Amino acid sequence: MGVLVENGDLLVAPITLQDPNFAHSVVLICEHVPGKGSYGLVLNQPVRPMPELLKEFPYARENLFKGGPVRTEVLQVLHPYGELLPESLPILPEVWLGGNVETLQAGFDNGAFRPADCRFFLGYSGWGGDQLATEFDMNSWLRVRGDAELIFQVPSSVMWNRAIRRLAAENPMYANFPDFPGGN
Repeated sequence: MGVLVENGDLLVAPITLQDPNFAHSVVLICEHVPGKGSYGLVLNQPVRPMPELLKEFPYARENLFKGGPVRTEVLQVLHPYGELLPESLPILPEVWLGGNVETLQAGFDNGAFRPADCRFFLGYSGWGGDQLATEFDMNSWLRVRGDAELIFQVPSSVMWNRAIRRLAAENPMYANFPDFPGGN
């Protein structure tokens, strides 16, 4: 159990991970409590919003993702608004989770906040107790540090490749990993 995981880390699925929930995924760890469990959001699995969701929350139209296989009916948001959105939880510099939904919607309505700056998620990913540590011991994940640019600016279609390239400092084999390896 040598790999330490922290809030704000990205779990990058290696090419060998075949679990359909996580194949080619990049998961942002939002909360990790050693021995108790971990909670995260898959950043690169876009989904089409259902009409009933758009009636209640039309702002999720463009940037909606499958956060994971747990509680897929729950909508969550990552945003850069920090303390401007009460009840938000800091994950990384310029990356916050949740907050007061009424304040968020009012900010979208009056232009103080932009939905394009946010990422919306249905569901989440969770690991109990030392499950994640065990998965690291089995080489089920690679770990890199997250940041606002990768989370909010990099298109989901190339996010996995960009996250893999960040591993180059530890392993030079990843330094020139292409965005579209199948195109070589």
